[in-house]
Amino acid sequence: MKEHSNTQRKVSIRLTGGHSFSVATPTKRVEEVELLTPHTLLVPEQFYATEGIKAAFAAAGMPLGEEEQVLPIRTDKGMMALVALTTAEVEALTQAFGHDVRYTTPLLHPVGNIEPTIWICDTEDLIYIKVYDPKLQIAEVVSIASEADRAYLMTRLVETCDPNRYTVRLELRSSNKAIKRQYQTYFNSLKCE
Repeated sequence: MKEHSNTQRKVSIRLTGGHSFSVATPTKRVEEVELLTPHTLLVPEQFYATEGIKAAFAAAGMPLGEEEQVLPIRTDKGMMALVALTTAEVEALTQAFGHDVRYTTPLLHPVGNIEPTIWICDTEDLIYIKVYDPKLQIAEVVSIASEADRAYLMTRLVETCDPNRYTVRLELRSSNKAIKRQYQTYFNSLKCE
Protein backbone atom coordinates (compact mmCIF):
# COMPACT_ATOMS: atom_id res chain seq x y z
CA MET A 1 0.00 0.00 0.00
CA LYS A 2 1.55 3.31 -1.08
CA GLU A 3 1.41 6.30 1.15
CA HIS A 4 1.33 9.81 -0.29
CA SER A 5 1.87 12.68 2.11
CA ASN A 6 -0.54 12.04 4.97
CA THR A 7 -2.90 9.71 3.13
CA GLN A 8 -3.26 5.96 3.01
CA ARG A 9 -5.06 5.51 -0.29
CA LYS A 10 -7.01 2.30 0.27
CA VAL A 11 -7.66 -0.34 2.94
CA SER A 12 -9.66 -3.56 2.84
CA ILE A 13 -11.96 -4.56 5.66
CA ARG A 14 -13.20 -8.11 6.11
CA LEU A 15 -16.73 -8.14 7.51
CA THR A 16 -17.26 -11.87 7.98
CA GLY A 17 -17.70 -12.97 11.56
CA GLY A 18 -17.21 -9.52 13.04
CA HIS A 19 -15.08 -6.75 11.68
CA SER A 20 -11.33 -6.56 11.30
CA PHE A 21 -9.32 -3.84 9.65
CA SER A 22 -6.36 -4.45 7.35
CA VAL A 23 -4.55 -1.73 9.27
CA ALA A 24 -4.45 -2.09 13.04
CA THR A 25 -5.48 1.49 13.77
CA PRO A 26 -5.85 3.85 10.84
CA THR A 27 -3.62 6.79 11.68
CA LYS A 28 -3.72 8.58 8.35
CA ARG A 29 -6.56 9.75 6.19
CA VAL A 30 -7.98 6.90 4.09
CA GLU A 31 -9.63 7.74 0.77
CA GLU A 32 -11.18 4.37 -0.10
CA VAL A 33 -12.34 1.39 1.96
CA GLU A 34 -12.97 -1.96 0.29
CA LEU A 35 -15.64 -3.95 2.11
CA LEU A 36 -15.16 -7.73 1.94
CA THR A 37 -18.40 -9.44 2.87
CA PRO A 38 -20.64 -12.08 1.32
CA HIS A 39 -23.63 -9.82 1.97
CA THR A 40 -23.15 -7.90 -1.27
CA LEU A 41 -25.35 -7.55 -4.35
CA LEU A 42 -24.56 -5.90 -7.67
CA VAL A 43 -27.49 -4.16 -9.37
CA PRO A 44 -27.95 -1.83 -12.33
CA GLU A 45 -28.32 1.67 -10.92
CA GLN A 46 -31.39 2.32 -13.07
CA PHE A 47 -33.27 -0.43 -11.19
CA TYR A 48 -32.20 0.64 -7.71
CA ALA A 49 -35.07 1.59 -5.43
CA THR A 50 -34.76 1.90 -1.66
CA GLU A 51 -38.10 0.22 -1.06
CA GLY A 52 -37.02 -2.92 -2.98
CA ILE A 53 -33.75 -3.55 -1.10
CA LYS A 54 -35.15 -6.01 1.46
CA ALA A 55 -36.87 -8.01 -1.27
CA ALA A 56 -33.68 -8.07 -3.39
CA PHE A 57 -31.59 -9.45 -0.52
CA ALA A 58 -34.30 -12.00 0.37
CA ALA A 59 -34.50 -13.14 -3.28
CA ALA A 60 -30.72 -13.63 -3.27
CA GLY A 61 -31.00 -15.88 -0.19
CA MET A 62 -29.65 -13.24 2.20
CA PRO A 63 -32.62 -11.84 4.13
CA LEU A 64 -31.65 -8.75 6.11
CA GLY A 65 -31.63 -9.02 9.88
CA GLU A 66 -33.15 -6.42 12.18
CA GLU A 67 -29.72 -4.96 12.97
CA GLU A 68 -28.67 -4.74 9.32
CA GLN A 69 -28.77 -1.74 7.05
CA VAL A 70 -27.71 -1.43 3.43
CA LEU A 71 -24.93 0.78 2.19
CA PRO A 72 -25.47 1.62 -1.49
CA ILE A 73 -22.18 2.17 -3.36
CA ARG A 74 -22.65 4.04 -6.62
CA THR A 75 -20.17 4.16 -9.49
CA ASP A 76 -20.02 6.13 -12.70
CA LYS A 77 -20.41 2.92 -14.73
CA GLY A 78 -24.17 2.42 -14.27
CA MET A 79 -23.79 -0.38 -11.71
CA MET A 80 -23.98 -0.18 -7.97
CA ALA A 81 -23.25 -2.48 -5.08
CA LEU A 82 -25.54 -2.96 -2.12
CA VAL A 83 -23.64 -4.04 1.02
CA ALA A 84 -25.51 -5.20 4.12
CA LEU A 85 -23.84 -4.12 7.36
CA THR A 86 -24.82 -4.34 11.00
CA THR A 87 -25.28 -1.15 12.99
CA ALA A 88 -22.09 -1.97 14.93
CA GLU A 89 -20.11 -2.33 11.68
CA VAL A 90 -21.41 0.99 10.36
CA GLU A 91 -20.48 2.69 13.65
CA ALA A 92 -16.98 1.13 13.60
CA LEU A 93 -16.43 2.25 10.01
CA THR A 94 -17.62 5.78 10.75
CA GLN A 95 -15.47 6.00 13.87
CA ALA A 96 -12.38 4.72 12.04
CA PHE A 97 -12.73 6.56 8.72
CA GLY A 98 -15.29 9.35 9.11
CA HIS A 99 -18.04 10.21 6.67
CA ASP A 100 -16.01 11.34 3.64
CA VAL A 101 -14.43 8.00 2.72
CA ARG A 102 -15.41 6.20 -0.52
CA TYR A 103 -16.52 2.59 -0.21
CA THR A 104 -16.04 -0.13 -2.78
CA THR A 105 -16.23 -3.93 -3.18
CA PRO A 106 -14.48 -6.37 -5.50
CA LEU A 107 -17.79 -6.76 -7.36
CA LEU A 108 -17.26 -3.22 -8.67
CA HIS A 109 -13.79 -4.07 -10.06
CA PRO A 110 -13.73 -3.06 -13.74
CA VAL A 111 -12.95 -5.95 -16.06
CA GLY A 112 -12.37 -3.75 -19.09
CA ASN A 113 -12.94 -6.03 -22.07
CA ILE A 114 -15.85 -7.27 -24.13
CA GLU A 115 -14.71 -10.82 -24.97
CA PRO A 116 -16.23 -13.68 -22.97
CA THR A 117 -14.50 -13.41 -19.60
CA ILE A 118 -14.70 -15.08 -16.21
CA TRP A 119 -13.22 -12.75 -13.60
CA ILE A 120 -12.53 -14.25 -10.17
CA CYS A 121 -11.25 -12.53 -7.04
CA ASP A 122 -10.40 -15.07 -4.35
CA THR A 123 -9.76 -13.74 -0.82
CA GLU A 124 -9.43 -17.28 0.56
CA ASP A 125 -12.77 -17.30 2.39
CA LEU A 126 -14.76 -15.33 -0.21
CA ILE A 127 -14.85 -15.71 -3.98
CA TYR A 128 -16.13 -12.86 -6.12
CA ILE A 129 -17.19 -13.94 -9.61
CA LYS A 130 -18.18 -11.88 -12.64
CA VAL A 131 -18.98 -13.48 -15.99
CA TYR A 132 -19.17 -11.41 -19.18
CA ASP A 133 -20.50 -12.75 -22.50
CA PRO A 134 -20.15 -10.03 -23.88
CA LYS A 135 -22.16 -8.10 -21.26
CA LEU A 136 -22.30 -8.90 -17.56
CA GLN A 137 -24.16 -12.20 -17.05
CA ILE A 138 -23.32 -13.12 -13.45
CA ALA A 139 -21.98 -11.17 -10.47
CA GLU A 140 -21.91 -12.77 -7.05
CA VAL A 141 -19.98 -13.43 -3.86
CA VAL A 142 -19.66 -16.96 -2.50
CA SER A 143 -18.45 -17.87 1.01
CA ILE A 144 -15.81 -20.61 1.07
CA ALA A 145 -15.35 -22.70 4.21
CA SER A 146 -13.12 -25.43 2.75
CA GLU A 147 -11.18 -26.54 -0.31
CA ALA A 148 -14.16 -28.76 -1.14
CA ASP A 149 -16.35 -25.65 -1.40
CA ARG A 150 -13.91 -24.06 -3.84
CA ALA A 151 -13.69 -27.28 -5.89
CA TYR A 152 -17.48 -27.55 -6.07
CA LEU A 153 -17.81 -23.91 -7.14
CA MET A 154 -15.14 -24.31 -9.84
CA THR A 155 -16.77 -27.53 -11.10
CA ARG A 156 -20.12 -25.74 -11.43
CA LEU A 157 -18.46 -22.77 -13.15
CA VAL A 158 -16.71 -25.04 -15.69
CA GLU A 159 -20.01 -26.85 -16.36
CA THR A 160 -21.77 -23.52 -16.93
CA CYS A 161 -19.06 -21.60 -18.81
CA ASP A 162 -16.78 -23.52 -21.18
CA PRO A 163 -13.27 -22.48 -20.09
CA ASN A 164 -12.02 -22.97 -23.68
CA ARG A 165 -14.36 -20.19 -24.81
CA TYR A 166 -13.79 -17.77 -21.92
CA THR A 167 -10.76 -15.80 -20.85
CA VAL A 168 -10.31 -16.66 -17.17
CA ARG A 169 -8.74 -13.92 -15.05
CA LEU A 170 -7.84 -14.54 -11.43
CA GLU A 171 -7.04 -12.02 -8.74
CA LEU A 172 -5.72 -14.14 -5.89
CA ARG A 173 -5.42 -12.33 -2.56
CA SER A 174 -3.64 -15.11 -0.75
CA SER A 175 -0.10 -16.37 -0.56
CA ASN A 176 -1.44 -19.95 -0.42
CA LYS A 177 0.03 -21.49 -3.58
CA ALA A 178 -2.25 -24.53 -3.31
CA ILE A 179 -5.22 -22.29 -4.13
CA LYS A 180 -3.61 -21.17 -7.39
CA ARG A 181 -2.81 -24.78 -8.29
CA GLN A 182 -6.43 -25.70 -7.64
CA TYR A 183 -7.57 -23.06 -10.13
CA GLN A 184 -5.03 -24.31 -12.68
CA THR A 185 -6.60 -27.78 -12.58
CA TYR A 186 -9.91 -26.29 -13.74
CA PHE A 187 -8.70 -23.58 -16.11
CA ASN A 188 -5.83 -24.32 -18.51
CA SER A 189 -5.37 -20.74 -19.66
CA LEU A 190 -5.54 -18.81 -16.43
CA LYS A 191 -4.39 -15.18 -16.39
CA CYS A 192 -3.35 -13.98 -12.95
CA GLU A 193 -3.76 -10.32 -12.14
